Amino acid sequence: MKKAVIIGGGVSGTAAEKLLQKEQWSTLIVSDNDCKVLPEADLIIASPGVPPLSSGLYRQAAASGIEFIGELELGYRYWKRPILAITGTNGKTTTTALVTHLLQKCGIRAVSAGNIGRPLCEVTMDKNADVAVVEVSNFQLELAPEFAPDCALLLNIQSDHIDRYADGFAGYCAVKKKIFAHVPPEKSVWGLSFAGYDPHRRVTVKDEELFIDGKKILHQNETDLPGVPNAENLAGAVELILRYDENLIFSDITRFIEAIKSFKRAPHRIEKIGSGKGLTFINDSKGTNPAAVIAALDAINTPVVIMLGGLAKGMDFTVLRDKKDKIRHAVFYGQDREEIKAVLDGCFPGTDTGMDFDAAFNAAVAAAENGDTVLLSPGCASMDMFKNYKERGEKFRKLALQFINCNG
Repeated sequence: MKKAVIIGGGVSGTAAEKLLQKEQWSTLIVSDNDCKVLPEADLIIASPGVPPLSSGLYRQAAASGIEFIGELELGYRYWKRPILAITGTNGKTTTTALVTHLLQKCGIRAVSAGNIGRPLCEVTMDKNADVAVVEVSNFQLELAPEFAPDCALLLNIQSDHIDRYADGFAGYCAVKKKIFAHVPPEKSVWGLSFAGYDPHRRVTVKDEELFIDGKKILHQNETDLPGVPNAENLAGAVELILRYDENLIFSDITRFIEAIKSFKRAPHRIEKIGSGKGLTFINDSKGTNPAAVIAALDAINTPVVIMLGGLAKGMDFTVLRDKKDKIRHAVFYGQDREEIKAVLDGCFPGTDTGMDFDAAFNAAVAAAENGDTVLLSPGCASMDMFKNYKERGEKFRKLALQFINCNG
């Protein structure tokens, strides 16, 4: 019996273990916390959250000469059905959900997988799915040497996760572009932000109107996808499906348009919680990098009191200086708050609330004036204080609703 060692447990590691055991492999899950020497193995798999620069087991695996892959690659090798893959710094979760929704409305048994929640290793065992729409992170692409989706989409690249790579942002960009490594050019979709990269593009957006081959399809105000970032998501999703099978769109264009209109975004993405005492509360906990913060600010038409902080991952927050006219006040919290505050010093008033999220929320409310928006768009990862961005967003939602219920 062949033996596989899995570095890192969690959702991805557990899914990899179940798939391998189903395929008659012997498995062992290890971590840097409980194991210093990598056990003998025929195959080594790393969960996406294992950091390559600081994990001793990861470094040993890379130098071992034993085949070393990620959970995504493992799932791909056992998934024998079509894959549509989506990556990018921002918008990939919304776009993945949108593509899955549109395919399902077209009668395709599609399932979302990957970074969106269900590991591909788990989905391989789903007999009720014919197409996998896979959200792919840079973590997953690092160890996916043979990953070859039928069609792939790169939405955008912005500053994020640069602390993970020895060469910083250049390394991050190189990993993101690996999604096209085994995809023909005509099946490789570049997002709207990559002007001139994609000679095969047929979908465009102008003045919030979506066009296919120059023909207007619908206006964004007919959808739950407002704003410039969502224009990119919508155009990318439609282009990806067009490249995969244009008959899904043109066989019944009315049905396809209605499918777009019926899509609803997931929580924590520029999500309006409600209003009370003249203040509006918006939860953008999924805004985990500066580019996402800018997108949230651009979607709001009132002065903003913003909550910024968490794990900054070495990202460049100086870009927020250009938005100083939109920000009335900033509340800094979390592990890397002082780093963020330092680069924004003097741009707008700010308050440091340490590692206390409740205090950060209260400080934001206190700084806000009638008609303002209190925005949680942290620009950072959440794991210094929360399990994930969802838990952080739910905490903000709870505090906002308490305020609204008392002051609505």
